[in-house]
Amino acid sequence: MVTTLRKPSSAQTILNGEVHNWYRLRLGYSDHLVSDLLAEFKLEPGDILLDPFCGSGTSLVECMKKGIDSVGIDANPSSCFAAKVKTNWHVSSNSLLVLLDEVEASFRRYLRRPSSLSHDPTFTYLKDAGMIERGWISYEPLMQSLAIKQAICGLRTSKKYVHALLLALLAEVVEGASNVKFGPELYCSSPRRNFDVLAGFVDRVETMAFDLKTVKKIPGYGIAKVLYGDSRRCRAVLSNHGALFSAVICSPPYPAEHDYTRNARLELAFLEAVRNRETLRAIKKAMIRSHTKGIYKGDRDEKFVLRNKTIHSIASKLERIVSHKEYGFARLYPKVVLEYFGGMKRHLLSLQFVLHPGAHCAYVVGDQGSYLGVHIPTAKILAELVEEAGFKLTDIRKWRTRWSSTAGHGIDEHFVLFRKPEKQGNSCPR
Repeated sequence: MVTTLRKPSSAQTILNGEVHNWYRLRLGYSDHLVSDLLAEFKLEPGDILLDPFCGSGTSLVECMKKGIDSVGIDANPSSCFAAKVKTNWHVSSNSLLVLLDEVEASFRRYLRRPSSLSHDPTFTYLKDAGMIERGWISYEPLMQSLAIKQAICGLRTSKKYVHALLLALLAEVVEGASNVKFGPELYCSSPRRNFDVLAGFVDRVETMAFDLKTVKKIPGYGIAKVLYGDSRRCRAVLSNHGALFSAVICSPPYPAEHDYTRNARLELAFLEAVRNRETLRAIKKAMIRSHTKGIYKGDRDEKFVLRNKTIHSIASKLERIVSHKEYGFARLYPKVVLEYFGGMKRHLLSLQFVLHPGAHCAYVVGDQGSYLGVHIPTAKILAELVEEAGFKLTDIRKWRTRWSSTAGHGIDEHFVLFRKPEKQGNSCPR
């Protein structure tokens, strides 16, 4: 077994929400959790950490604060964008504030161009997708947000400053200007019509500038790299990286009806990463299959778990239940289970090739009961797949219990802790 969690390091005591709070994913984990695991794994400068499902970069930022280099992978363009901005500390606080003044000065001018705003690709997508009609964001805050977006994109400056300002805008759109709420699923609340988007945006940029001054005081902070890619193909995505990794800390998608692209749809629209169904489908196809709206005809990851009895027992149980259901998505539940765990097995097999012998790994996953009440012990099954893929399981540790409105009871989340053996035996994937 691994040692118990240590007390957070002094660096974490000094630096809490700095940078992390620029933009957070609703389904992400805390920076304190990462800090504790880095201490438990005894990682230090010279080690390199991999987060193959990096989201908005929580693990990467925490590594930077402790002088540890890291690499993150994610298949969601908005997550990659956020993680890249949050790990680029080569941004001058003073220059950022000067550019903020320019955006404030030109905001009204852009707002007086309704024709230009209504032809903006972001507005076009939100309108065509029915998101404005369904109340994701009200017209007035949307026009303000688009005016800020166009003012930012009209600046004569380098991309790193444009991207930093755009991230502040994304965070303000989702958390302030829009009508979306998370509970944990996304839903639309009462409309916000008289909302001052500019004021919230200004506050976020000023916080960015202050945080940058703070973190730059860290002697020898780490360097992070963010890659867009499919983590089921870690070896290929990391083919140009070269060095092997000392550890992995991550939280992959859970097998539930969480459409991770839906939760980030506003961000994807403002980044113009999604313009139609085809561009959205391309993003989903690069992700592990974790929900029924992300299953496609050519999916074949289930072949990686053909011999796992636990997974096939759950799939068979779901098959029996859904055979009496008339609505289409329920019939895909067995397929999601097979494809999800098949994708995770495929990921683990690929992971073997990029880790140092003895490398520590921590995966945060949650059990599920959202598929017609059938319990899916995600941590237990992942532990089986870990050993099938040639790793050594060291612990399954309960992290917390969260309430599931779908299941109607508490759902446990765990760490699955394992290591790559020092000497690889016959279990090593060929």
